[in-house]
Amino acid sequence: MRAFKAAIRAFAFASLGLLSVATARAEDIVVTHYGSLLYGVPYAIAMEKGYFKEAGVDVTGILTSKGGGTSVRNMMAGDTLFAEVALPAALAAIKEGFNIKIISGGTNGRSSFWVTRVGEALDKPADLKGKRFVYSRPKSVSEAITLSALKSWDITAADVKMVAIGDFGAGLTALEHNKVDVAIIPEPIYSQKEKAGTKYKTLGWLDEKLPAYAQTVGIATDEAIAKKGPQLKAVIEARRKGVEFLHANPKEAAQIVAKAYNLPLDVVTNAIANVTKMNPTWWGTGQLEMPLMQSMADALGSVGALQLPVDWKAATDPQFAPAAAKTQ
Repeated sequence: MRAFKAAIRAFAFASLGLLSVATARAEDIVVTHYGSLLYGVPYAIAMEKGYFKEAGVDVTGILTSKGGGTSVRNMMAGDTLFAEVALPAALAAIKEGFNIKIISGGTNGRSSFWVTRVGEALDKPADLKGKRFVYSRPKSVSEAITLSALKSWDITAADVKMVAIGDFGAGLTALEHNKVDVAIIPEPIYSQKEKAGTKYKTLGWLDEKLPAYAQTVGIATDEAIAKKGPQLKAVIEARRKGVEFLHANPKEAAQIVAKAYNLPLDVVTNAIANVTKMNPTWWGTGQLEMPLMQSMADALGSVGALQLPVDWKAATDPQFAPAAAKTQ
């Protein structure tokens, strides 16, 4: 009987140990605008193809946010492993004393259409003065890029009216109802509107003077970096494989994303093709592109949205990114 009890006790302890291991390995991550914009494409592919588990991390859920500082707060509040967020939001959080680091690159450069209503007299920089521009949230990529694009044409924030509206779809509704004059349409929203027959006048010249810049980055808390380094590296590796799969297999990638995002296949196919045509390297493979990050920081600083300089050594931890990122 004593031996039997000992065996039961040993089995119970072993079971608890297995449970704790399983619990420790199950992780959630945050991806800005997941399910609505294309930042999450590599993660959807990685989830479907099993790249996370293959790399050594059990990602059980991909949480979303509506951009800006919300993504950072969602990661902190949910005690999640990792987040891909707008670089302006990451820098703002670091400046505010959040215990986080930038650990990988995400997306870089142009990926959206600037539009106004058909027939609007917006054909040159001088026409922008007095117009209403819509963006998602404070400290978001859309705010920083809008202000920087205006500044590149010597148009200040005081020369226009900036309207924060949250959801990009709501911004387009506001545009269509003459509540704003210029909106950014990211994909797949542009392809959805195009399929529905909505017509816009595109302003392709508006951001043509902008230098290359980083849009989103991967971040983690100092605690996660100290305790869950292998899992963080695995997330970045799985995302990298997702990007490579996207470029090698665009048709299958579109099918995966259409399922994950609950969108029509033709919309997703067109959206991915549009972004790839506009900017073939928009989805980076995880490198910390320091010149592109500095370009975004400079843009933010030039419009008073960020206090410069950025202490990049304090703000980043390059140990988890692909090897090429470690040469700055």
